[in-house]
Amino acid sequence: MIRRSVGPAAALVLAAAAAGACVAPEARVVPVEGRSTTVVPGCPAVTIVPGRSVVADYSDFLVHGGVEYQADLQAPADAEPRRGGQVFRVTCTFQTLNELTRSELPPETEHSAGFVPAGSPVFEVAGWAPRCRLAANHDGRWFVYLATVSGARTSTTDPCALGDGPTQTG
Repeated sequence: MIRRSVGPAAALVLAAAAAGACVAPEARVVPVEGRSTTVVPGCPAVTIVPGRSVVADYSDFLVHGGVEYQADLQAPADAEPRRGGQVFRVTCTFQTLNELTRSELPPETEHSAGFVPAGSPVFEVAGWAPRCRLAANHDGRWFVYLATVSGARTSTTDPCALGDGPTQTG
């Protein structure tokens, strides 16, 4: 699992969410039997349970083709990767969804991200297979994302994303 729960927050967010105070303009709050569900286009629906609030600490991730990618935090901060074509656009930013709902979120979805803003393009890294490496920009900086091994108990980088030089594309 990419995210980890930091613990319950003391503030009750339900009243603010129901009033629309902390919900983005494109989000909808749907009350259902003492609970409400927040619907943000491109993201999974989130049920807000009264009296229970969760703040999640996300890693910098992307999901594409059922593969989870983690940002390569050891790459030079000022390096812009040589990019290939656009692969997809982010549909849901889980950090933002968590800030809007302060509720436990469902598992990450296809084309979701931890921090890359929804609607942002994600690119191939020139010379690398997209199943191994991807690149995206957020917070004014470029990041390279390394594929992880599916089903690993901890985040383990896929061997195809490692090495000093590019792998075969395709």
